[in-house]
Amino acid sequence: MKLKDWSDRLIWATVLISVVRYAAAFVASDVGQITGTPSNILTFFLSLTGLGMGILDTIGGGLLFNGWSKVFPKAGNSWSLRFKILTLCVFTLVFSGLFILVPFTMSRLSHESVLDALGGKSSIWAWVWSLMVNLIPYVLIAGVFTGNKMVSSLEEETYSKPTGNLRESDKGDEKVSSNLPANWRKIRPSLSPEQVNFIANNEPKNIVKAFADSGFEITPRTASNWRVYAANELGVTLQGEK
Repeated sequence: MKLKDWSDRLIWATVLISVVRYAAAFVASDVGQITGTPSNILTFFLSLTGLGMGILDTIGGGLLFNGWSKVFPKAGNSWSLRFKILTLCVFTLVFSGLFILVPFTMSRLSHESVLDALGGKSSIWAWVWSLMVNLIPYVLIAGVFTGNKMVSSLEEETYSKPTGNLRESDKGDEKVSSNLPANWRKIRPSLSPEQVNFIANNEPKNIVKAFADSGFEITPRTASNWRVYAANELGVTLQGEK
Protein backbone atom coordinates (compact mmCIF):
# COMPACT_ATOMS: atom_id res chain seq x y z
CA MET A 1 0.00 0.00 0.00
CA LYS A 2 1.29 3.45 -0.92
CA LEU A 3 2.15 6.03 1.71
CA LYS A 4 -0.41 8.39 0.21
CA ASP A 5 -3.11 5.80 0.85
CA TRP A 6 -2.09 5.57 4.50
CA SER A 7 -2.00 9.37 4.74
CA ASP A 8 -5.58 9.60 3.50
CA ARG A 9 -6.75 6.92 5.94
CA LEU A 10 -5.06 8.64 8.86
CA ILE A 11 -6.73 11.92 7.98
CA TRP A 12 -10.14 10.26 7.98
CA ALA A 13 -9.30 8.50 11.26
CA THR A 14 -8.54 11.89 12.80
CA VAL A 15 -11.81 13.27 11.45
CA LEU A 16 -13.80 10.44 13.01
CA ILE A 17 -12.00 10.76 16.35
CA SER A 18 -12.58 14.51 16.43
CA VAL A 19 -16.25 14.23 15.36
CA VAL A 20 -17.12 11.94 18.29
CA ARG A 21 -15.25 14.07 20.82
CA TYR A 22 -16.70 17.36 19.59
CA ALA A 23 -20.20 15.88 19.46
CA ALA A 24 -19.84 14.64 23.04
CA ALA A 25 -18.47 17.98 24.21
CA PHE A 26 -21.32 20.00 22.71
CA VAL A 27 -23.97 17.58 23.90
CA ALA A 28 -22.54 17.87 27.42
CA SER A 29 -22.54 21.66 27.15
CA ASP A 30 -26.20 21.67 26.12
CA VAL A 31 -27.69 19.06 28.44
CA GLY A 32 -25.20 19.07 31.29
CA GLN A 33 -24.30 15.64 32.62
CA ILE A 34 -24.77 12.82 30.10
CA THR A 35 -26.42 9.82 31.73
CA GLY A 36 -28.43 6.72 30.88
CA THR A 37 -28.66 5.42 27.33
CA PRO A 38 -26.93 8.44 25.72
CA SER A 39 -24.01 7.88 28.09
CA ASN A 40 -23.77 4.21 27.11
CA ILE A 41 -23.86 5.08 23.40
CA LEU A 42 -21.26 7.77 23.87
CA THR A 43 -19.02 5.41 25.86
CA PHE A 44 -19.20 2.87 23.03
CA PHE A 45 -18.14 5.38 20.38
CA LEU A 46 -15.43 6.84 22.61
CA SER A 47 -14.05 3.33 23.02
CA LEU A 48 -13.84 3.05 19.23
CA THR A 49 -12.03 6.36 19.03
CA GLY A 50 -9.58 5.07 21.62
CA LEU A 51 -8.82 2.10 19.35
CA GLY A 52 -8.55 4.47 16.40
CA MET A 53 -6.20 6.68 18.37
CA GLY A 54 -3.92 3.71 19.02
CA ILE A 55 -3.81 2.91 15.30
CA LEU A 56 -3.31 6.57 14.47
CA ASP A 57 -0.43 6.85 16.94
CA THR A 58 1.45 3.74 15.79
CA ILE A 59 0.95 3.94 12.02
CA GLY A 60 1.02 7.73 11.93
CA GLY A 61 4.12 7.74 14.09
CA GLY A 62 5.80 5.30 11.71
CA LEU A 63 5.00 7.48 8.71
CA LEU A 64 6.17 10.54 10.61
CA PHE A 65 9.54 8.98 11.43
CA ASN A 66 9.81 7.74 7.84
CA GLY A 67 9.33 11.24 6.45
CA TRP A 68 11.70 12.68 9.05
CA SER A 69 14.48 10.27 8.11
CA LYS A 70 14.15 11.13 4.42
CA VAL A 71 14.70 14.86 4.90
CA PHE A 72 17.57 14.61 7.38
CA PRO A 73 20.06 17.27 6.22
CA LYS A 74 23.47 16.20 5.06
CA ALA A 75 26.53 17.28 7.01
CA GLY A 76 27.16 20.99 6.48
CA ASN A 77 23.72 21.69 5.01
CA SER A 78 21.30 24.06 6.70
CA TRP A 79 18.07 22.71 8.16
CA SER A 80 15.15 22.92 5.75
CA LEU A 81 11.78 24.23 6.88
CA ARG A 82 10.24 20.79 6.44
CA PHE A 83 12.94 19.18 8.58
CA LYS A 84 12.34 21.73 11.35
CA ILE A 85 8.59 21.07 11.30
CA LEU A 86 9.09 17.30 11.34
CA THR A 87 11.64 17.51 14.15
CA LEU A 88 9.12 19.44 16.26
CA CYS A 89 6.41 16.88 15.43
CA VAL A 90 8.67 13.91 16.23
CA PHE A 91 9.75 15.18 19.64
CA THR A 92 6.20 16.30 20.47
CA LEU A 93 4.95 12.82 19.58
CA VAL A 94 7.57 11.09 21.74
CA PHE A 95 7.01 13.38 24.72
CA SER A 96 3.22 13.31 24.52
CA GLY A 97 3.20 9.53 24.09
CA LEU A 98 5.18 9.08 27.29
CA PHE A 99 3.09 11.66 29.11
CA ILE A 100 -0.15 9.95 28.07
CA LEU A 101 0.86 6.33 28.69
CA VAL A 102 2.97 6.58 31.87
CA PRO A 103 0.06 7.84 34.07
CA PHE A 104 -2.16 5.16 32.54
CA THR A 105 0.40 2.48 33.38
CA MET A 106 0.68 3.78 36.93
CA SER A 107 -3.10 3.76 37.29
CA ARG A 108 -3.18 0.11 36.28
CA LEU A 109 -0.41 -0.77 38.73
CA SER A 110 -2.12 1.03 41.61
CA HIS A 111 -5.65 -0.06 40.59
CA GLU A 112 -6.95 3.49 40.50
CA SER A 113 -8.26 5.86 37.85
CA VAL A 114 -5.97 7.87 35.59
CA LEU A 115 -7.37 11.02 37.20
CA ASP A 116 -6.28 9.84 40.63
CA ALA A 117 -2.85 8.87 39.29
CA LEU A 118 -2.49 12.42 37.96
CA GLY A 119 -3.31 13.91 41.34
CA GLY A 120 -7.04 14.52 41.09
CA LYS A 121 -9.17 16.90 39.07
CA SER A 122 -7.61 19.96 40.72
CA SER A 123 -4.13 18.94 39.54
CA ILE A 124 -2.56 20.86 36.66
CA TRP A 125 -1.23 17.54 35.33
CA ALA A 126 -4.77 16.34 34.69
CA TRP A 127 -5.38 19.35 32.44
CA VAL A 128 -2.05 18.90 30.65
CA TRP A 129 -2.80 15.19 30.15
CA SER A 130 -6.18 16.03 28.62
CA LEU A 131 -4.53 18.60 26.36
CA MET A 132 -2.02 16.02 25.10
CA VAL A 133 -4.73 13.45 24.36
CA ASN A 134 -6.59 15.94 22.14
CA LEU A 135 -3.52 17.56 20.59
CA ILE A 136 -1.63 14.50 19.39
CA PRO A 137 -3.92 13.60 16.42
CA TYR A 138 -3.27 17.01 14.86
CA VAL A 139 0.48 16.72 15.47
CA LEU A 140 0.48 13.36 13.69
CA ILE A 141 -1.48 14.65 10.71
CA ALA A 142 0.79 17.70 10.41
CA GLY A 143 3.82 15.41 10.47
CA VAL A 144 2.44 12.92 7.98
CA PHE A 145 1.41 15.68 5.57
CA THR A 146 4.79 17.40 5.85
CA GLY A 147 6.90 14.26 5.75
CA ASN A 148 5.21 12.54 2.84
CA LYS A 149 4.90 15.27 0.25
CA MET A 150 3.97 12.86 -2.46
CA VAL A 151 0.50 14.15 -1.64
CA SER A 152 -0.88 17.27 -3.34
CA SER A 153 1.70 19.62 -1.80
CA LEU A 154 4.35 18.18 -4.09
CA GLU A 155 3.16 20.52 -6.81
CA GLU A 156 3.77 23.55 -4.63
CA GLU A 157 7.54 23.02 -4.49
CA THR A 158 9.19 24.88 -7.38
CA TYR A 159 12.62 25.89 -8.51
CA SER A 160 13.52 29.54 -8.46
CA LYS A 161 14.25 31.46 -11.65
CA PRO A 162 16.96 30.03 -13.93
CA THR A 163 19.81 30.26 -11.42
CA GLY A 164 20.20 26.52 -10.98
CA ASN A 165 19.35 26.75 -7.29
CA LEU A 166 16.30 25.89 -5.26
CA ARG A 167 14.60 28.30 -2.93
CA GLU A 168 16.44 28.51 0.35
CA SER A 169 13.50 26.99 2.25
CA ASP A 170 13.46 23.96 -0.07
CA LYS A 171 17.13 22.99 0.23
CA GLY A 172 17.55 19.56 1.64
CA ASP A 173 13.92 18.64 0.97
CA GLU A 174 12.95 15.68 -1.14
CA LYS A 175 11.17 16.35 -4.42
CA VAL A 176 9.51 13.09 -5.36
CA SER A 177 11.08 10.13 -3.59
CA SER A 178 14.49 8.78 -2.63
CA ASN A 179 14.93 7.54 -6.22
CA LEU A 180 13.98 9.85 -9.06
CA PRO A 181 12.84 8.06 -12.20
CA ALA A 182 14.93 8.87 -15.27
CA ASN A 183 11.91 8.36 -17.53
CA TRP A 184 10.39 11.75 -18.40
CA ARG A 185 6.83 10.39 -18.49
CA LYS A 186 7.18 9.18 -14.91
CA ILE A 187 8.76 12.35 -13.51
CA ARG A 188 6.59 14.81 -15.49
CA PRO A 189 3.37 14.56 -13.36
CA SER A 190 5.37 15.64 -10.29
CA LEU A 191 6.81 18.76 -11.93
CA SER A 192 5.16 22.16 -11.75
CA PRO A 193 5.04 24.53 -14.78
CA GLU A 194 7.88 26.56 -13.21
CA GLN A 195 10.05 23.47 -12.94
CA VAL A 196 9.41 22.43 -16.53
CA ASN A 197 10.30 25.95 -17.64
CA PHE A 198 13.50 25.80 -15.57
CA ILE A 199 14.54 22.48 -17.15
CA ALA A 200 13.75 23.69 -20.67
CA ASN A 201 15.77 26.89 -20.31
CA ASN A 202 18.90 25.63 -18.55
CA GLU A 203 21.88 23.58 -19.53
CA PRO A 204 22.13 20.00 -18.23
CA LYS A 205 24.89 20.93 -15.77
CA ASN A 206 22.62 23.53 -14.14
CA ILE A 207 19.76 21.04 -13.97
CA VAL A 208 22.03 18.45 -12.35
CA LYS A 209 23.23 21.06 -9.84
CA ALA A 210 19.67 22.12 -8.98
CA PHE A 211 18.65 18.57 -8.18
CA ALA A 212 21.89 17.96 -6.28
CA ASP A 213 21.21 21.03 -4.12
CA SER A 214 17.82 19.48 -3.36
CA GLY A 215 19.40 16.20 -2.28
CA PHE A 216 19.05 14.19 -5.52
CA GLU A 217 21.55 12.89 -7.99
CA ILE A 218 20.74 12.65 -11.67
CA THR A 219 23.14 12.08 -14.53
CA PRO A 220 23.95 14.74 -17.13
CA ARG A 221 22.44 12.42 -19.75
CA THR A 222 19.15 12.27 -17.82
CA ALA A 223 19.17 16.06 -17.44
CA SER A 224 19.82 16.45 -21.17
CA ASN A 225 16.92 14.13 -22.05
CA TRP A 226 14.59 15.96 -19.68
CA ARG A 227 15.64 19.25 -21.23
CA VAL A 228 14.71 18.04 -24.72
CA TYR A 229 11.28 16.83 -23.59
CA ALA A 230 10.61 20.01 -21.60
CA ALA A 231 11.66 22.19 -24.52
CA ASN A 232 9.41 20.25 -26.91
CA GLU A 233 6.51 20.62 -24.51
CA LEU A 234 6.98 24.40 -24.23
CA GLY A 235 8.04 24.98 -27.82
CA VAL A 236 11.45 26.28 -26.76
CA THR A 237 14.33 26.25 -29.25
CA LEU A 238 17.35 24.66 -27.62
CA GLN A 239 20.68 26.43 -27.84
CA GLY A 240 23.88 24.47 -28.32
CA GLU A 241 24.89 22.51 -25.22
CA LYS A 242 28.34 23.00 -23.81
